[in-house]
Amino acid sequence: MSMIKITEQKEVFEAFKCYPWESDRVFQQGLQNILKNMPKADSNQVKGDQDELLEDLQLIRAKHFYFTRFQQNFDLEKYLEYEIEKLNKKQKVISDEQQEELFKRLENYDYENDVEYKKGLPSIIHGWLEQQSKSGLWDKDRLDQEFLKAKAFYYTSRVEKVDLSAYFMWKSKKDQANKPACPFASLWQNKSKVGPADQINASSFVVVQKPKGSGAETITLSSPKSQNILTYDRLNDLKEAIKESENDAQVMSLFITATVADSSNSLDIVSEQRIQTKDTKVISSGLAYNETSLMVSGSELRQVSLAKLAQGYYDTVHSIIQGQTSRLIVTFSNGEIPLNAVYLTLCASFLRVVTEHGLLNFSLLTSHAPIPPLLLLTMMRNRTTASGKHLPNGFELYLALSSPEYGKLRGPELLRLGLVDVFIPEAKLSDAFETAKSMSVCPPPETHSAIQLALAIHHAYAGPNRFQVWEELIEKVFGAAESFDDLKDRLEAIGNNWSKTILAYWDTLPPVLLRVIFKAVKEYSNKEPLELLVLEQKLNEKWRHTDDYKEWLRSKNAWVHDAEQINNLVDTFYFGEDLELSDEEVVVYKAPQETQEDADMPGVCPVTGKKSTAAVCPVTGASNSNNVYPVNGQSASAESFSDNNANGCPFSNKSISQEFTDMPPGVCPVTFQGATA
Repeated sequence: MSMIKITEQKEVFEAFKCYPWESDRVFQQGLQNILKNMPKADSNQVKGDQDELLEDLQLIRAKHFYFTRFQQNFDLEKYLEYEIEKLNKKQKVISDEQQEELFKRLENYDYENDVEYKKGLPSIIHGWLEQQSKSGLWDKDRLDQEFLKAKAFYYTSRVEKVDLSAYFMWKSKKDQANKPACPFASLWQNKSKVGPADQINASSFVVVQKPKGSGAETITLSSPKSQNILTYDRLNDLKEAIKESENDAQVMSLFITATVADSSNSLDIVSEQRIQTKDTKVISSGLAYNETSLMVSGSELRQVSLAKLAQGYYDTVHSIIQGQTSRLIVTFSNGEIPLNAVYLTLCASFLRVVTEHGLLNFSLLTSHAPIPPLLLLTMMRNRTTASGKHLPNGFELYLALSSPEYGKLRGPELLRLGLVDVFIPEAKLSDAFETAKSMSVCPPPETHSAIQLALAIHHAYAGPNRFQVWEELIEKVFGAAESFDDLKDRLEAIGNNWSKTILAYWDTLPPVLLRVIFKAVKEYSNKEPLELLVLEQKLNEKWRHTDDYKEWLRSKNAWVHDAEQINNLVDTFYFGEDLELSDEEVVVYKAPQETQEDADMPGVCPVTGKKSTAAVCPVTGASNSNNVYPVNGQSASAESFSDNNANGCPFSNKSISQEFTDMPPGVCPVTFQGATA
């Protein structure tokens, strides 16, 4: 039958169906006579005793008899087939809608709070890790697919039956339809939705989110109004929170992050000048030295008050170093890291994540605590040596005496120096955080490898590091210098812009301070970690007792220049006997609390610092709307999870990426301890 005839036939069928039977008096008057004269339906046509169906069929026949006589003739059997086909299509649509609702229930099920699901997840993840030890690192799509399968199989077996083949096909079509056409969409789309919605504003600076069941505990520094400034009380709160997590058997790992303070202006006018990096995000402004100093008058009170603050910081660092066991601590840095409190973020035993906004300014600046972190410099050398990426001799000295032009370390430099382990673009940070949190349910010894996997699939190339331009000169000058004066002579002999910039900057600094740092870096690098921390604290404390420090407080620069006095201060005062501080009552700075007005600010993600009006926070779980490189190039092999190696390092077996390939056998890339340690 041609399309024209089919169309005409459908028009006749619809006209028949829509005919105003109730208002046709002729039809209504003759209906009973028509029904009496109609032949009875064959018993084979209607099975069983179904009177209502028989009456309906007779009525249709009566209407057909009348319609064909007074309107238009048509085949009743074909009409019935037409109606049955329409009914089947309608039922199929209803069935598809019901099935889609079922699929949505599967996706929206609260797996996070399902104890049975979370109990079974570690064994599933264990299987994933074993697969990767044989086949290589998965990418994000593969891991997401495996999580999808785990949830779907659990839902159909424990909640309600689902046609999984149909579900996976539906999910694939849905994802494909939502996929952006532009291959670079991730670089420009939904930038405001990078992170979760709600800023954590609380009277408590340290916000702790316990895992639901076993998993990762999250500690968030949550006072962006104060730029997360570190006071004595706040340091003590952080120390106690970390200690408490160590004693909680449900906590498999600890994630430390911060609600970053972002001073960026979204209305900045685009300039035609050279593009430069704008450092607007701050994890913390560091220790509250300036704020404490401004509260006091008198040298003695200032000394003891600043010493109290410093003691609170180093006590916290000691507690972390001495108290940490096999539990992994992961830090997320999406802004500037304060140098005077650097160990709270970049401690050697942490797994450290940084974004393109991560910054560590190592420039030597006169301040209340100008001595660089000596332990960090030693840790840097140990980490790069263990990975086979040796630093030039003298690099620690170069960094400790850096001028502002060369002292800013970003992602590429931090990776090169072994000060961070993973680089993840800000746009992927929340996804990485959430994935790591999902994988953290694994108990030791597989916690490390599970979280490593989660972060590895988001790891990206950070770009070239700036140090490669000067590494040869650094070794030639800083590595060979036997004294500070010798170092200056070597720089003068180079005579290029690099050396002239460094020398010009040193001319603005106290000569005693420069020589103290030179001696501390050159002669004390072989000390034990806790001894280096004590030395840092001691040297900063002694600096605050010098005339140069008082000169700096007055914003002057009439430094000590007499050679004999300089040598005496360096050898006898700085590296001599310890100071005895006054027992005067100290002044402790109290940071401002977040107010209700602050709580009403647009949501800020505590991981990325991005403002948002939707989505769910991976740290707090809160919402205000209804709406490949491996981490360190190591992969655990099947042996890593065997009973014979249960206490060994899960990363010491097999290398996956050349970026971190040269780790010595049997050495953990996170702690750098041997497998038997």
